[in-house]
Amino acid sequence: MTLLFEEKWDRTIAPRDRKMFQTVYEENPIDEGRLKFVPVRAAFNHQGCVLASVCILNGTNDWLLQDRLLYYKEKGDVVAQGPFTHDLLVPSMTAVPWTFIYHPNSFIRPPSLYNWEISL
Repeated sequence: MTLLFEEKWDRTIAPRDRKMFQTVYEENPIDEGRLKFVPVRAAFNHQGCVLASVCILNGTNDWLLQDRLLYYKEKGDVVAQGPFTHDLLVPSMTAVPWTFIYHPNSFIRPPSLYNWEISL
C-alpha cells in the first residue's frame, strides 16, 4: 500500500500539507475491494467554488477519474454534483490526495462545508 502524490502536487505541495495527507493515509487503511474518498478539508475559493480535498483510497482495480460524475454531499444530501474529466489514475491498493472543485452553477443548495463527503 502506497501514498502517491500526482506529479504536479508532488512538486508544489507545502510540507505541512504533505504531512497532513500522510497522517490521513496512516489513520485510514485501504480496504481491499473498496474505493473511498476520505474527507480532509473543504473551503470556498474567491470565485465561490467549493474546494473539497480528499484522500482517495483505492482497494479495487486501477481507477481512472476521467469522465466521472461525483457528488459533494453534506449530512448525506447531495449539495453539488459535477463531471470530472482529469485523467488522474489511482493504481490499485494506492492512496492519492486530490481536490475536487465544484463551481457555484453545480450547487443544488448553498454548501455549509460541514459534515461533507464525496461519493460516486
